[in-house]
Amino acid sequence: MRGVRLFSTALFAALVVVSLIPQGGTAAGAGATVDKVLVLSVPGLGWGTVVEEQPPALIGLFARSAVASLSVRTVGPDTTAGEGYATMGAGNRATVEEAVAGDAVMVDDSGGGAGAAGLEAGCGCDLDGWGLLHLGAAGVRAANDALLYEATPGALGTALAAGRKRTAVVAGGGPTPAVSTDHGEAALALMDVEGRVARGAVAAELTAGDQPVSDEASTAVDVAEAAFSRAWAESDVVLVEAGDLARVDRWSRSSTPSPTAEALSTARGTALARADDLLATMLADVDLDRHLVMVVAPTSAGSGPEELTVAAVAGPGISPGLATSASTGRAGYVTLPDVAPTVLAGLALPRPATMSGTTIMSAEASQATTTAARMETLADTNELVTFRDRAVGPVSVAFVVLLLLASALGALAASRWPRLRPGAAFLALVALALPSLAFLSGLVPYPSLGIVGYVAALLAAASALAALALAGAAATARRTGPARGLVAPLVLVGLGLVVLVVDVATGARLQLNTVFGYSPTVAGRFSGYGNLAFALVGASAVVVVTGAWAVAALVRGAPDCRRRPRLAAVAAVLAVVVVAVGHPALGADVGGVLALVPATIVVVAALGGWRLTPRFVGVVGAVTVAVLGAFVAVDLTRPAEARTHLARTAATLFGDGSFATIVERKARANLEILTSSPWAMLVPVLLAGCALMLFGRRPGSLLRLEQRVPGLRAGLIAALVLGAVGLVFNDSGVAVPAMMMAVVLPYLTVLTMAQR
Repeated sequence: MRGVRLFSTALFAALVVVSLIPQGGTAAGAGATVDKVLVLSVPGLGWGTVVEEQPPALIGLFARSAVASLSVRTVGPDTTAGEGYATMGAGNRATVEEAVAGDAVMVDDSGGGAGAAGLEAGCGCDLDGWGLLHLGAAGVRAANDALLYEATPGALGTALAAGRKRTAVVAGGGPTPAVSTDHGEAALALMDVEGRVARGAVAAELTAGDQPVSDEASTAVDVAEAAFSRAWAESDVVLVEAGDLARVDRWSRSSTPSPTAEALSTARGTALARADDLLATMLADVDLDRHLVMVVAPTSAGSGPEELTVAAVAGPGISPGLATSASTGRAGYVTLPDVAPTVLAGLALPRPATMSGTTIMSAEASQATTTAARMETLADTNELVTFRDRAVGPVSVAFVVLLLLASALGALAASRWPRLRPGAAFLALVALALPSLAFLSGLVPYPSLGIVGYVAALLAAASALAALALAGAAATARRTGPARGLVAPLVLVGLGLVVLVVDVATGARLQLNTVFGYSPTVAGRFSGYGNLAFALVGASAVVVVTGAWAVAALVRGAPDCRRRPRLAAVAAVLAVVVVAVGHPALGADVGGVLALVPATIVVVAALGGWRLTPRFVGVVGAVTVAVLGAFVAVDLTRPAEARTHLARTAATLFGDGSFATIVERKARANLEILTSSPWAMLVPVLLAGCALMLFGRRPGSLLRLEQRVPGLRAGLIAALVLGAVGLVFNDSGVAVPAMMMAVVLPYLTVLTMAQR
């Protein structure tokens, strides 16, 4: 068990060192307790539109607000109005059937002979003293029970009612011309679990004009203002929907022929002007010294891919600048589930356990820039995000093709045509260089290149880097001697490892909005390591330490008496990587810890010549759990607003949550990726190419390779452990071992091509 002790000692030392480094918080405060909350919802509003149209009331409010890009992702790639409002009301990702999403009615204007009594019979609830009812509440609850997110639609309204806070919704509920569906979805945001809202109005009269391009906005603004004034006087939390932007989007999709770009732009400008006029009149009744005002856009524009939208919070204790939340851990980003916890925090009410969102607050070090500069930055961020999302597919395809071509040429070179060896080795080196360059591209404004230009630039830069690595290997050939074939691939893999570790230690800037990182429109992660980055870090660490072991043995002929210092060095490097992956202030990757700790212990043990017995496996499992527990404990010592999903997951498991639900949700995600992701096809193809290359017409080539490269067997065993465990414990499933093989197999290709 010396390998376990050696690794544990190094890991403990690394944890101590990291814990001594001051970890700056991201939050400056969540604001003070307020008397009332106003939520202005402007569906379809993005920062680019704000910058272009310059609505005066909104900009004046934003100057006093903490502002951010809002990720509206719910349960699917496209968020409907119903899903957006249901997610706001649940404080968690929620869904709703579009056919019933807008079925909200005013209790006093229910129509039909039955009136309120008929509505009570339909919902099985008491409507005495309630003003609005969402008729589809029971179906919305049932739909979300099947999703395994444990979301409770109506959780916000229920928590407010329990705290004796009165709610109201003011929204235009009428249909768009040529689209007969009612649009009372806003009621989903403040309804209780029975579908009830205390006050408000959901009616067609609140929407301006019969045509979205109409300039006759005054009547509708006056009607909406009157409805707001009544609601504000009687209620503690009021949501007002200025829905004409979304109405324009629905009109543009349903019109035949489609409106021209000029007509659509004019209509959107008019719609935003209406929303701004409404806000200006409402702010006359609001006191930002006592009241909390939030501006959110629960859906992005209806045409095109999902985008980031507008979020702003103003009120007592909120410093102007950028906003953040513990959900994102990044200044300038918040999520839709964060709206409900922010409302409850403002009113000093407890957050229900079913809410996954966290409080929106001011971010530190964001006060220096002007309001205009902040809005420009947020608008530019959205352009970067949309470009990144479009570039993921082409870059991934190019990378997969490159890997397959290198593997195929390697197999042919090893079995039939040795002349292909240099070409196969070079392509493999290009593949090893590309991931680090993809992350480093986050340092430059790469969207200006266009999709084709960006892919071409990545391939050209990777080719140049591969050639540079080969030149470096040739220049040091006299000193490296028998290890010269290892130099070029190790330089490239080592570069990728250094880039990713240094990046996460300095805020993980290169993880967000890069093609192998993560996107805020997906909202799976905003900080730390994503699954693909973890796969690259883990595989690169294994390759680097075992490759360096081989270089030391081949160049220096390191005798056994030096084995212990070399093992200590290996354990130290791997411990640093584990801390980078698992520490809550760094990678914060639960699945990464569960996969990487066993793999790293296996590396140390295999290099030390220790047998991997069943007892050893049990000890490895215990150490893995202990390491994860240590990271959770570190997270729990941090301020509540700075804690990551490490602590929140632990609270779910040991609190009111269900471990079985979490496991089932992850299993479903893995199965979906297994049947839909291009990475799923990459795994068997690369394995087949590797088998042909290593075991083709030259039996024993793998054995000879292991004999020529000391420590290679230890690296292969560890890579197998890393890929297998990573497959089980990560949401990205097969993509994790696929990306690991994207490091290991090109590395093996280069080594195999060097054999004679």
